[in-house]
Amino acid sequence: MSEAEFVKVKYRLAEQVAQPGGMTAGLANERAQRELAAHAGDAMKSLGNMIGRLEVMCREKTATLDVVYVEGSTILDIAGVFDKRVLCDACYSLCELVDRQRTHNRPDWASIGVHVSAMRLLWSKDGEDPASMKSVVDGLWAITDRLNP
Repeated sequence: MSEAEFVKVKYRLAEQVAQPGGMTAGLANERAQRELAAHAGDAMKSLGNMIGRLEVMCREKTATLDVVYVEGSTILDIAGVFDKRVLCDACYSLCELVDRQRTHNRPDWASIGVHVSAMRLLWSKDGEDPASMKSVVDGLWAITDRLNP
């Protein structure tokens, strides 16, 4: 009977990682944060414009709930990248509200308008007085929770 032979497999990735050079995860994170910070002003303008489009939709009441949902989720995505937590929570409440309205086929522009107005307020305050801003979001969720899933 022959003896077992062990073969050590060489992985290309392991060899590349073992070579000197490159950067640490911490350094990569710092670079990414610097790059994001460079775009924060443009992102905040963009968020303001998107909230403005939602305000127009609420005034005209001609947009579909799908369009409102997509716009709200886009705001949620951008706000999340820039760590605008309270605005994210408000957008999430709007998306959940619109989704429930789609499910029940009951659009309610008044409740959507309240969410959009609150989002404008949260966007304009941007981190001021977090306790009172959280209470605004709690109120939005109270509206959303009235419409059962």
